[in-house]
Amino acid sequence: MSSALTRLAPLAPRLTASGLCRQQLRGFSAAVGHGDAKVNCWEQPTNISNWKEEHIVFAVLGCWGVGIYSAMKIFGGGKKESTPSAAPEQLDKH
Repeated sequence: MSSALTRLAPLAPRLTASGLCRQQLRGFSAAVGHGDAKVNCWEQPTNISNWKEEHIVFAVLGCWGVGIYSAMKIFGGGKKESTPSAAPEQLDKH
């Protein structure tokens, strides 16, 4: 590997001078200014349309979590403690 690099080392100035190695242009980046600027959810909490997409995802997932947890607590059938009928009779005998 190093022998291949040493053979190509003299070619490096010619490659960069001829323009074969160009810097990538960022013509379509988000900083160009297409549309409204997206902000963090804590900067404008009442204007959801300007939130960043990942903050909207976190809010939606949080709401789903609260909804599912609430439904499990309300409608979830758990073991209910039943009072045994023999217990009050034993208290009366003593």
